[in-house]
Amino acid sequence: MKTIASFIQSVLTPLAVLLLAGVVAYDHIEGRAPSTPRPIVNGKALGRSFAPMVSSNLGDAWLAAANALEQGKDITGAQAALQAAWQDARIKAFSAKVAPEFVKVLPEGLEPTDPAKRAEVVQLWRDFAAGLKGGR
Repeated sequence: MKTIASFIQSVLTPLAVLLLAGVVAYDHIEGRAPSTPRPIVNGKALGRSFAPMVSSNLGDAWLAAANALEQGKDITGAQAALQAAWQDARIKAFSAKVAPEFVKVLPEGLEPTDPAKRAEVVQLWRDFAAGLKGGR
């Protein structure tokens, strides 16, 4: 029994200490790949949630055009009603749903001041477009 205890004390204990030191050193010294920062705004999700609003607003605009035509306006007048209703609804929906999120990345009216900020805005807009297209 004394030989096993002696063996553990003389061999396994220093090995365990060396192993622990190696793990600690690896954890602190080994350079980890920097994690990609998560975007402030999930552009794809924002686009996916905005797409049904756009579609619904466009449908409402076509109904306005049909109503104008039904009321005796000519095609040009009905198309003008379509454009006016579509533009108004689109601006209101964008202002309510999208603009508050976009402003988190770049305040309205400002230009990106450096390449990193420009790249962040470009990525947000591309992700938003992908979300509008159904996530493709």
